[in-house]
Amino acid sequence: MLTLLYSGNFGLGHDLDTILRAVSILNFDTSLRTMLVGDGKGLRDIQRLVAELKLDNIFFHPPVTLYELPLLLASGDIHIVAQKPNTEGLIVPSKVYGTLAVGRPVLFVGPEQCEVAHIVQDSGCGFVVAPGDVKAAAKALRTLVLDNELRRMMGERAKKYYLERFGCQRSVSLIIDVIERVGGNEHKANQVKAVIR
Repeated sequence: MLTLLYSGNFGLGHDLDTILRAVSILNFDTSLRTMLVGDGKGLRDIQRLVAELKLDNIFFHPPVTLYELPLLLASGDIHIVAQKPNTEGLIVPSKVYGTLAVGRPVLFVGPEQCEVAHIVQDSGCGFVVAPGDVKAAAKALRTLVLDNELRRMMGERAKKYYLERFGCQRSVSLIIDVIERVGGNEHKANQVKAVIR
């Protein structure tokens, strides 16, 4: 059984409505389970929608500790990242970075002109669906569920993109560059290099 995973804040800026309605359309019965992990102001609304749609195989779980997070992320076969329209520049769902790091495909429901959409499109690690486009979300989800090879390839692209753009070596290089440019202090930059080796 495949796991569709959302992990993070159930906030006012996250569009989970579209994906849950897509799950309802597909009605995969027991071949797909959806894990919704986290907390937030929008949790009760999501729980009400799940009840209203009479969705089976939807499981809610409270937030996990930072220590448990890598295992949780690795347990998902397909990851949901969601962002409502008109939130561009106000929020960046950081869960996309964890998804890339564990090498999983992304189903992003959100504005096409935002950072997460650009990451998903640039990396080729998943699908971008407009908020409210339930049919497109259902089609993308169906494709991911039924195509094992596509999921594997998208997961590999996700991991590769993460390592090239956001991995430890890349991040540390950027920090060192800032220290050298702003502080002009080569000694401090060398101390940072020594700490991470």
